[in-house]
Amino acid sequence: MRRLAGFMIDCQGEDLAMARRFWSQALGLPIVDPDEGDAGRYALLGKGPGGWHIETQCVSHPSRLHLDIEARDIDAEADRLEGLGATRVGNPVGRWWVMQAPTGQRFCVVRWRDDEPRVPAPAHNARKPAHQSVLIAIVIDCQGDLGPAVDFWSAALDRKIVSRDQDGDGKYAELASAKDEPFVLLQRVDHDPRVHLDIETDDLDAETARLEKLGATRVEFRKRWWVMQAPTGHRFCVVRQQPGKTGITPNRWAASD
Repeated sequence: MRRLAGFMIDCQGEDLAMARRFWSQALGLPIVDPDEGDAGRYALLGKGPGGWHIETQCVSHPSRLHLDIEARDIDAEADRLEGLGATRVGNPVGRWWVMQAPTGQRFCVVRWRDDEPRVPAPAHNARKPAHQSVLIAIVIDCQGDLGPAVDFWSAALDRKIVSRDQDGDGKYAELASAKDEPFVLLQRVDHDPRVHLDIETDDLDAETARLEKLGATRVEFRKRWWVMQAPTGHRFCVVRQQPGKTGITPNRWAASD
């Protein structure tokens, strides 16, 4: 038994307070445990759309996002993923497997967590005209032909392939996702393989301005979206609102937020 459990936001350095503060406010999720384990390394945020488990983590390697796959038997699951072309990297303290996909991304196989109660997102003052935003997609950036990448991640995450080529240009593919969880997309890229988040908004200018106040910077405007960089070093995108996720409730931000 396995499932895509969520993701870890790996932040290079030791400033856990800054990392948890930025990502909590950027995603509109409460900080549930500011120092999980009392080691100054992990901070647990409230569950994201779809009940996804989201944490920030202080690391020594460059900042990145990594996916967590939960399994009842992590050794059996690691064996299954090796059969798909992944490789084992390490087994820290015997509690989870760090693995590398054939597409280049690191991810973890972790023990199944019992369902945790959802913590309500903090209320936002909406006395002034407001805009909306929400975590809408997790995007697996892959170099080269998306075909083998789609096959691997579909099998690894146990998700059907919705589209191998969304726009007919070989740049985007989509895996199945529930109405109340973010899209799971694959993107063909020229840069190194990684995972990035998409934040959807009904007001691109207002949302990028809000994120800039939190410490993010604008990198580049591409066609219909902004590529931004978080103060933790992660690239992410702010995209225009689009239909299709009726089960996700967006955060509403007052003009002063």
